[in-house]
Amino acid sequence: MKHTFLMLVVLLLTTSSFGQKKYFENKFEHYAFVDNKDTIKIHTYTNGKIASIKKVIFYIQGSGGNPFYHLIKHIDTLKTKNPKEKPTIRKYFEVRKTLPFSLEILPADYLLVMISKKGFPFEYLGKKLKVPISFYQNDNLNYRVWQASKAIDYVVDKLVAKPKKVIVLGHSEGSEVVAKLGVFHKKISHIGYFSGGGNAQYYDFLLDIRKQLHQGKISEEDAVSEAEKLFKEIKDIYQYPNSLDKKFLGHSYKKWSTSVEPSIDNLLKIKVPLYVAHGAKDKAVPIESAYLIPLEFIRKRKNNLTFKVYPKLNHSFAILPTSAKEEYIDKWDVVVTEFLHWCETH
Repeated sequence: MKHTFLMLVVLLLTTSSFGQKKYFENKFEHYAFVDNKDTIKIHTYTNGKIASIKKVIFYIQGSGGNPFYHLIKHIDTLKTKNPKEKPTIRKYFEVRKTLPFSLEILPADYLLVMISKKGFPFEYLGKKLKVPISFYQNDNLNYRVWQASKAIDYVVDKLVAKPKKVIVLGHSEGSEVVAKLGVFHKKISHIGYFSGGGNAQYYDFLLDIRKQLHQGKISEEDAVSEAEKLFKEIKDIYQYPNSLDKKFLGHSYKKWSTSVEPSIDNLLKIKVPLYVAHGAKDKAVPIESAYLIPLEFIRKRKNNLTFKVYPKLNHSFAILPTSAKEEYIDKWDVVVTEFLHWCETH
């Protein structure tokens, strides 16, 4: 599966605020509804007033089981060089979040909607959160597409009447969700396909093997052997397609067998404006896989695609440091801002 995006943030706290239970939940509105005996939880945010909302954007996150905000308490004792001075107590939270961009960049007439993964709370305070079995049972492409489809219907029918735009933005595994969703959902007006490939993900693994060969990391014999191992693993996945116990790269066989398909097949069926954004330094989904998308759109004479490559960015739209003197530079806000501007002009 595509890599999970987790942003780490340090939240410094005063002694009095350290005992609070919720830090991000109060910024959002939360809704839960039942469909087909399944409870779907959505969370909304706006920088304006709900009455002024004209556009809705759904953010569909990547793979993995996580709450949107995971807070971990830390208490550090900082001693001074002077033994007579009392040590300083530093209390803070390490915040792991799956929403990669800043809320502040959203225009006032936009409503952001996020959908919780099955069985997970919106916010969790603690070191480790046990992943519920219900998540594994429903961790597949078709379930996520169904869940997102029902969330769109709920928001448009219950929360925002006749929005001018209904935008779906998927990152990593979430891109596969919006590609399939965009084929049939008539309320969607714009689609953002971020850090997703064109081929089935298995092909990306073969590309990685060949890259290692060309970089001199492995021999041709090793490359052939690794490819054969991959084929054997994939065959085993489809021999036991419903297994939750057997795993490949940390994900169950059931997830692989029910989630991997060439996204290009769905993308070519989309009729609304489609924006594809990809970092050239992406190691999780190689740019070579993404380049299949504009080639096929040209070959099929389709003109609803905007294809944007960011030369210096990785899978998480960041510039990675190449030395100890350089810093990690997050460019998510830039990428999303450019996407929202595109949505306004298309």
